[in-house]
Amino acid sequence: MCPTPFRAPIRVSDFFSYRGDELHAEEVAVSRIATAVGTPFYIYSAAAFTDQYRRFAEAFSRERPLICYAVKANSNLAVLRLFAGLGAGADVVSQGELRRALAAGVPSHRILFSGIGKTRAELEAALDAQIHQINVESVPEGPGRAGRDPGQSGRRRAHPRQNFDRHERE
Repeated sequence: MCPTPFRAPIRVSDFFSYRGDELHAEEVAVSRIATAVGTPFYIYSAAAFTDQYRRFAEAFSRERPLICYAVKANSNLAVLRLFAGLGAGADVVSQGELRRALAAGVPSHRILFSGIGKTRAELEAALDAQIHQINVESVPEGPGRAGRDPGQSGRRRAHPRQNFDRHERE
């Protein structure tokens, strides 16, 4: 018995719903999944991801943005493949995430590399993969960090970020 009683089942979404007393993921009873794979387990709804992505993309369709899924949010290859198939790019913060995005079928021209403290090897891998964009977060990550001239392997755009301290110091 749960020490905190619920007044009614909690509706998670249109894709996770109670039927009677049993939670279903799309059309499948979660208890059936638990029996098949054991517990604990993670469960995702491709239909829910697809619905949410399409709603988001539609909201910004006039702008035609590059919508990138943050690989650090969930690097499961099936999830990454799903978003790649929907047209999403990938926002990566490490060489490992870059490899996972590419392995999942995200085209390199739809990959952004963000995050602080990128190593020389990570920058080399990003340049070799010819990704869309590398966000330069600090001066040491700037031109020359990857051991080559910025224009050596084609056109490169720099996207430096600056955070200004807006508070007066005592």
